[in-house]
Amino acid sequence: MSDETTPSQAAWNRFADQLKEVGEKIVGPIGARSPRERADGFRYLASLISAGHELEMEADRAHPVLARAFTPIRSFVGDGPDTLYHDAKLDESLSYEFTIRRGDDIFFSIVVYASDDEGMRSMASFLIDKDIVFEEDGGDQLATIHISAERPENAKNWLKLEAKDPFIMTRQYFPECVIDVDKGKYRAGIMNIQCVNDVPPPTQYSNADLSAGLDRLVAFMHDTVDSGLGVSAIVGMSNIAYESDGHSTPTRIGADGQLAVEEEEHEEYTSDEVFDLIDPKVVANNLPGPGIGYSGVSFKLADDEAILIEGKDVPCRYWSCQIFDNYLQAGDYRHYPVSINNRQTVYDDDGHFRIYACRENPGVKNWVSTEGRRRGQVVLRTLLAETDLLPEMSVIKLADIPARDHV
Repeated sequence: MSDETTPSQAAWNRFADQLKEVGEKIVGPIGARSPRERADGFRYLASLISAGHELEMEADRAHPVLARAFTPIRSFVGDGPDTLYHDAKLDESLSYEFTIRRGDDIFFSIVVYASDDEGMRSMASFLIDKDIVFEEDGGDQLATIHISAERPENAKNWLKLEAKDPFIMTRQYFPECVIDVDKGKYRAGIMNIQCVNDVPPPTQYSNADLSAGLDRLVAFMHDTVDSGLGVSAIVGMSNIAYESDGHSTPTRIGADGQLAVEEEEHEEYTSDEVFDLIDPKVVANNLPGPGIGYSGVSFKLADDEAILIEGKDVPCRYWSCQIFDNYLQAGDYRHYPVSINNRQTVYDDDGHFRIYACRENPGVKNWVSTEGRRRGQVVLRTLLAETDLLPEMSVIKLADIPARDHV
């Protein structure tokens, strides 16, 4: 038996070594702060291998396939539990047709993302459901969207394809969690994309294809981890308001500008030093969507505390309040109510609401679970809001929750 390392094995060995480099970010300056966060972090990396294999390594830009980007066990870059996301990689030199038969979504969008020469990603073009020309068929809405560098003659719907490494992402928002879509309570849209150019089938898979594919997978992991940790650190610049009670947990960023950390082996970093640790591409590469607004803060929470989110309903297609961990992963919405939307929230007669985020339900009308996390993000997301949703957030003792908010 030969001891010689084959090209395919060499590519795999290099990939394995690169995984260790990605793992260093989990325990880096803006990474994990506790044993639980470290365990969550390496579990997160395993899920990114799954995502990177499907979305990047196996991508064929001449023969694209719409892949489900996020699932109940695969979360990254701030996905929402009520949303189905699909991704397909494209080639800027080719032309495509995208078709959709809408299901029971309350909002649909399709976005072309692309990168500039510096790797900065942005929305190159997009369409929201209200701007798409649909045809009626048996009560369903059907549309064909052309995606190309130039608009085809007589095209009713068109997205411009330009810049480098383009891809599309579709978003379908639903009144409830996508698990209810998977169970058949709501219909997902039936979508397809195909290249309209005459392109040959892919060639036989080679060692070079393997090596390039693994490189794309690792690059995706680096970019995604940088984005999640970077955005979390930036959100951490916004302070949640704490009561003056001496037993309350301190804010993430103190009045002196110091970044609070939990474990003594980590140095403290000023807010300026945190920004120096973050690649400026991370926010742009976090896949912002059209018509979507975000606001959020970081929290640190003791077991006898709750985050109080107070606000007033605003005219919009949808809004939600959601808990994320330090990696910008959605919580485990298979088993815990880690998000609540405007259709699920119980309001006062004048439209005001109060949502409580804490470890276990203290018996209130509106609750989202932190899953016992001591650190994370509270993010509010709006769709096509006519005015800004500007909630106030504070941390209170569970014992101080007023009787009016108990069930």
